[in-house]
Amino acid sequence: MECLMQRHWHTTIMRENEQHLMAETAYLDSRIERRAVMRVEIDSLKTVEAWLERLGRPGDMLEKREYIEGLQGVPAYLGSGSQLKKGMQEIEDEMERSLFNECVIGIVQAETFLFMERGYNSADEYSKSWEDFYAGSCRYYSNLDKIKVSWGDYIGRTGRKKNLFNRSKSQQLMHDNKNNLIIIGSLIDSFHQVSSHLILDQDMKVISAQGQLLRAPDKVCFDAATAMNNLIGKSLKGTSKKELANLLGAGQGCVHLIDLVYDSVKTLQL
Repeated sequence: MECLMQRHWHTTIMRENEQHLMAETAYLDSRIERRAVMRVEIDSLKTVEAWLERLGRPGDMLEKREYIEGLQGVPAYLGSGSQLKKGMQEIEDEMERSLFNECVIGIVQAETFLFMERGYNSADEYSKSWEDFYAGSCRYYSNLDKIKVSWGDYIGRTGRKKNLFNRSKSQQLMHDNKNNLIIIGSLIDSFHQVSSHLILDQDMKVISAQGQLLRAPDKVCFDAATAMNNLIGKSLKGTSKKELANLLGAGQGCVHLIDLVYDSVKTLQL
């Protein structure tokens, strides 16, 4: 077995003070090291400032910081995709842009501890708003009539005050002695734990696909992993995220598993 590439992400969402959040995604792979940071207002989630750090490697460890002026005033939240994309036009590298998207995803997850500042009177009211607005968006919110554990019950009644959310992801790309490619993905965060395991032949076709949800809000989520079988026989090269989401169940799938497998697709491209 030969290791060809490693990729690692870590996202942290911290309450800086009563008015601001700090969102950070640190990224390393076998080629580069990067860090994306966003400071946002808690009540509006509008970006106050954002910057990208390009970090050197042995031989040239220079740290270069670039402030992303186009993101100022852009909400770091769902529905802001076009604004975020426009604000990051000066960043040419798609992977570097994606690190700010990871920050936004983390902020959305951390919002569950900020419901008062976000205009909700209680955790139950916040949870109900998500059930109404995101109905049909993933396996959990597509099966609200079947769930045994509400989001509020899953989180519990004691919220976080400072360190609101953490997420780590990894990708391991290997070559086995049969000339197959093996990609192992892992996602673990404050609320979820997901893994994926893909084997591809020399033509980039999937010959084995396994996924597992080890931790999720409700048992109904766990069945989303069976959709991994839909990848067998497919070529992942050039697969778009929309195509992948449809293969993995779309609204009946797990968005975190879809994201994890899409990371594997991007790993193959690298």
